[in-house]
Amino acid sequence: MTLQISHVKIGQAADGDIHQYYLTSSKFKDIRMKKSVFILALTCFLAVSLFAGLADAAPKKIEGPWLWMIAPTEAGKGGADSTDIDTLKKASGGSQTQEGVAKNGVKAGAKCGNLYWTWGKLAPTGGNNVNDLVTKIGLGKGDVNDHDSWAYVEFEAKAQKGVELQAGSDDSIKIWLNGEVVHKNAVNRGAGDFQDKAKVNVIDGVNRLLVKVGEKGGGWSMFVGIDTTYTVVAVEPAHKLATTWAKVRNR
Repeated sequence: MTLQISHVKIGQAADGDIHQYYLTSSKFKDIRMKKSVFILALTCFLAVSLFAGLADAAPKKIEGPWLWMIAPTEAGKGGADSTDIDTLKKASGGSQTQEGVAKNGVKAGAKCGNLYWTWGKLAPTGGNNVNDLVTKIGLGKGDVNDHDSWAYVEFEAKAQKGVELQAGSDDSIKIWLNGEVVHKNAVNRGAGDFQDKAKVNVIDGVNRLLVKVGEKGGGWSMFVGIDTTYTVVAVEPAHKLATTWAKVRNR
């Protein structure tokens, strides 16, 4: 260890400057330097971690209320196998199609076979939230398998490109935004949260969102969120005006 004599001016007298002298060690300087570098590195790490955490934060799940409909698939052909099959068209006798609802919307109470498009608020958690909901609102009974569900919602927002959409599903999922397919995952899986990501373009004013989830067996769940500020709008029957349900600001 090398000792050095250092001094600092602390005042001035009639006969000259007043200095304070002290011993310093190169080892102590190294310790202080290393401590400063460590604190700086830690500060940078925490700042980067905070930024990354904010950037990766998931959007709020859209609970709705959504308009719901279900339709059966061929026996043993639910889930991934029915992703691109329009079972809504078959169930409605051709009066409704997936593409038609995605582009033009649907009204509460519209008939599809023996069922009616019905309002329902989706729980943001749980691996069976779709099954729980459709049985609650009278579209199905018990453990529903080999079926497709459609959830439709309209929301108002400001135009924005490259917005992140996140989704999760049990089993397969297909999503339309303003009449265009923006995400599809033909898979048989379980889900209790978001699993997929996609970039979408939100238009100024009313946006139409349609989500199809194909159920093969076991749990039946859906989770969808869009990382932007929006207001969910209730789609009333044709003779009524639309009303605002809720305003959501993600983040």
